[in-house]
Amino acid sequence: MFQCDCPPDNCAGKVQRYLKGERGAGDELVSKFQALVRSIVQRVLGPSRREEWDDACQAVFLRLFTNLERWEQRCPFCKWLAVVAARRAIDLSRAPVMTENVPTFDHFADQRKDLPDHETIERIEQVVSRFSTEWRQVWEMWREGLKREEMAQRTGRSVRTIQYWLAEMMDQLRECLGD
Repeated sequence: MFQCDCPPDNCAGKVQRYLKGERGAGDELVSKFQALVRSIVQRVLGPSRREEWDDACQAVFLRLFTNLERWEQRCPFCKWLAVVAARRAIDLSRAPVMTENVPTFDHFADQRKDLPDHETIERIEQVVSRFSTEWRQVWEMWREGLKREEMAQRTGRSVRTIQYWLAEMMDQLRECLGD
């Protein structure tokens, strides 16, 4: 079982350092909590979805780091992280089991004919500006209409990872736009 060592290990301080732009603090948090997140993912997804554990752990950390500013410090960071990890793992467990023939999820494509208003475009650009460099690269490929397989090949990531990233990007955009 995971034992929190706060203090002396100051997780709240690492979160603040990460939010101020020190990416090394994020690496420290991942190193410290990787075993906890993996155990949660393994328990939620179960052995039948073993091939998805790594991608699911990555999806949990992606969600965690995009929502760090929401931690209100009402509980120790490790407990908040465990709740976030469990909720994201449950969401992933409800997704269909991935197979070799990964669906393309064409419903992500924008089928509208009218352009969004200026305010909406600005809000979208603000969200996209917070994406990592690698995410922005995938975002641009998605906007160009590339297939996920091509995105995966260009970035050296798995198709599943590309799909998780795109799904997380869309979640963040929906939150921003209130849809």
